[in-house]
Amino acid sequence: MTNKTRDILCSIIVLAFGAAMIYFVKDVRRVIRSDVGSAFVPTLIGWCIIATGAAKLLFSIFTGLKSENKKIVFNQDFFGGVGTIVLMVLYMLAFEPVGFVVASAVYLFLQMLLLSDSTNRHILVFALVAVLLPVAVDALFVFVIKMPLPVGVFGF
Repeated sequence: MTNKTRDILCSIIVLAFGAAMIYFVKDVRRVIRSDVGSAFVPTLIGWCIIATGAAKLLFSIFTGLKSENKKIVFNQDFFGGVGTIVLMVLYMLAFEPVGFVVASAVYLFLQMLLLSDSTNRHILVFALVAVLLPVAVDALFVFVIKMPLPVGVFGF
Protein backbone atom coordinates (compact mmCIF):
# COMPACT_ATOMS: atom_id res chain seq x y z
CA MET A 1 0.00 0.00 0.00
CA THR A 2 1.38 3.41 -0.89
CA ASN A 3 1.33 6.48 1.35
CA LYS A 4 -1.28 8.14 -0.86
CA THR A 5 -3.57 5.09 -0.73
CA ARG A 6 -3.12 4.88 3.03
CA ASP A 7 -3.96 8.57 3.48
CA ILE A 8 -7.09 8.28 1.32
CA LEU A 9 -8.24 5.16 3.17
CA CYS A 10 -7.64 6.76 6.58
CA SER A 11 -9.50 9.90 5.48
CA ILE A 12 -12.52 7.82 4.46
CA ILE A 13 -12.46 6.02 7.82
CA VAL A 14 -12.31 9.37 9.65
CA LEU A 15 -15.24 10.67 7.56
CA ALA A 16 -17.26 7.54 8.40
CA PHE A 17 -16.44 7.92 12.10
CA GLY A 18 -17.58 11.56 12.13
CA ALA A 19 -20.80 10.69 10.30
CA ALA A 20 -21.47 7.80 12.69
CA MET A 21 -20.90 10.08 15.65
CA ILE A 22 -23.44 12.60 14.36
CA TYR A 23 -25.91 9.82 13.53
CA PHE A 24 -25.74 8.16 16.95
CA VAL A 25 -25.92 11.40 18.92
CA LYS A 26 -29.10 12.58 17.19
CA ASP A 27 -31.28 10.58 19.60
CA VAL A 28 -29.89 12.23 22.74
CA ARG A 29 -32.84 14.01 24.28
CA ARG A 30 -32.86 17.54 25.65
CA VAL A 31 -33.57 17.91 29.33
CA ILE A 32 -34.17 21.66 29.27
CA ARG A 33 -35.87 23.11 26.20
CA SER A 34 -33.83 26.34 26.12
CA ASP A 35 -30.59 24.48 26.76
CA VAL A 36 -28.30 23.68 23.85
CA GLY A 37 -28.59 20.08 24.98
CA SER A 38 -26.27 17.21 25.67
CA ALA A 39 -25.92 16.44 21.97
CA PHE A 40 -24.49 19.84 21.06
CA VAL A 41 -20.81 19.22 21.82
CA PRO A 42 -20.69 15.67 20.38
CA THR A 43 -22.41 16.94 17.23
CA LEU A 44 -19.96 19.83 16.97
CA ILE A 45 -17.03 17.43 17.41
CA GLY A 46 -18.54 15.12 14.78
CA TRP A 47 -18.69 17.96 12.26
CA CYS A 48 -15.11 18.94 13.11
CA ILE A 49 -14.03 15.33 12.52
CA ILE A 50 -15.83 15.34 9.16
CA ALA A 51 -14.20 18.65 8.18
CA THR A 52 -10.77 17.32 9.12
CA GLY A 53 -11.32 14.05 7.24
CA ALA A 54 -12.59 15.89 4.16
CA ALA A 55 -9.63 18.28 4.18
CA LYS A 56 -7.17 15.40 4.47
CA LEU A 57 -8.97 13.48 1.73
CA LEU A 58 -8.86 16.44 -0.66
CA PHE A 59 -5.24 17.12 0.21
CA SER A 60 -4.35 13.47 -0.37
CA ILE A 61 -6.13 13.30 -3.71
CA PHE A 62 -4.98 16.59 -5.22
CA THR A 63 -1.45 16.83 -3.86
CA GLY A 64 1.29 14.94 -5.61
CA LEU A 65 3.25 13.30 -2.84
CA LYS A 66 6.91 12.71 -3.63
CA SER A 67 6.77 9.40 -1.80
CA GLU A 68 3.38 8.29 -3.09
CA ASN A 69 4.77 5.10 -4.60
CA LYS A 70 6.94 4.29 -1.62
CA LYS A 71 5.82 1.21 0.27
CA ILE A 72 4.93 1.55 3.92
CA VAL A 73 7.15 -0.36 6.30
CA PHE A 74 5.77 -1.78 9.56
CA ASN A 75 7.26 0.20 12.43
CA GLN A 76 6.67 1.36 15.98
CA ASP A 77 3.85 3.71 14.91
CA PHE A 78 1.67 0.64 14.49
CA PHE A 79 2.34 -0.35 18.11
CA GLY A 80 1.47 3.17 19.27
CA GLY A 81 -1.79 3.13 17.30
CA VAL A 82 -2.91 -0.27 18.53
CA GLY A 83 -1.78 0.59 22.06
CA THR A 84 -3.83 3.79 21.95
CA ILE A 85 -6.94 1.89 20.89
CA VAL A 86 -6.43 -0.66 23.68
CA LEU A 87 -5.90 2.11 26.25
CA MET A 88 -9.05 3.92 25.08
CA VAL A 89 -11.15 0.77 25.38
CA LEU A 90 -9.79 0.11 28.88
CA TYR A 91 -10.46 3.75 29.82
CA MET A 92 -14.02 3.48 28.57
CA LEU A 93 -14.56 0.29 30.59
CA ALA A 94 -13.03 1.79 33.76
CA PHE A 95 -14.75 5.20 33.52
CA GLU A 96 -17.94 4.36 35.45
CA PRO A 97 -16.69 1.88 38.08
CA VAL A 98 -13.41 3.66 38.90
CA GLY A 99 -14.54 7.25 38.34
CA PHE A 100 -13.48 10.07 36.06
CA VAL A 101 -10.48 11.40 37.99
CA VAL A 102 -8.74 8.06 38.61
CA ALA A 103 -9.53 6.56 35.20
CA SER A 104 -8.45 9.73 33.39
CA ALA A 105 -5.24 10.08 35.39
CA VAL A 106 -4.20 6.49 34.71
CA TYR A 107 -5.18 6.74 31.03
CA LEU A 108 -3.32 10.01 30.46
CA PHE A 109 -0.17 8.76 32.16
CA LEU A 110 -0.11 5.50 30.22
CA GLN A 111 -0.93 7.26 26.94
CA MET A 112 1.92 9.72 27.38
CA LEU A 113 4.29 6.88 28.22
CA LEU A 114 3.16 4.94 25.18
CA LEU A 115 3.64 7.80 22.74
CA SER A 116 6.93 9.10 24.12
CA ASP A 117 10.40 7.80 23.50
CA SER A 118 13.59 7.92 25.55
CA THR A 119 14.43 11.44 24.34
CA ASN A 120 11.19 13.06 25.47
CA ARG A 121 10.05 10.81 28.33
CA HIS A 122 9.68 12.88 31.51
CA ILE A 123 7.91 10.71 34.08
CA LEU A 124 7.44 13.46 36.67
CA VAL A 125 5.91 15.86 34.12
CA PHE A 126 3.65 13.08 32.81
CA ALA A 127 2.50 12.26 36.36
CA LEU A 128 1.78 15.91 37.17
CA VAL A 129 -0.20 16.47 33.97
CA ALA A 130 -2.03 13.16 34.38
CA VAL A 131 -3.19 14.10 37.89
CA LEU A 132 -3.73 17.86 37.61
CA LEU A 133 -5.68 17.87 34.34
CA PRO A 134 -8.44 15.44 35.43
CA VAL A 135 -8.72 17.18 38.81
CA ALA A 136 -9.11 20.57 37.08
CA VAL A 137 -11.69 19.21 34.61
CA ASP A 138 -13.61 17.55 37.45
CA ALA A 139 -13.59 20.80 39.44
CA LEU A 140 -14.85 22.66 36.37
CA PHE A 141 -17.74 20.24 35.98
CA VAL A 142 -18.61 20.11 39.69
CA PHE A 143 -18.29 23.77 40.65
CA VAL A 144 -18.86 25.73 37.43
CA ILE A 145 -21.12 23.60 35.25
CA LYS A 146 -22.81 21.96 38.29
CA MET A 147 -22.80 18.57 36.58
CA PRO A 148 -20.63 16.09 38.48
CA LEU A 149 -18.76 13.40 36.60
CA PRO A 150 -18.79 9.75 37.76
CA VAL A 151 -16.97 9.35 41.08
CA GLY A 152 -16.55 5.58 41.13
CA VAL A 153 -15.64 3.36 44.06
CA PHE A 154 -13.00 5.74 45.45
CA GLY A 155 -15.44 8.63 45.93
CA PHE A 156 -13.59 11.16 43.75
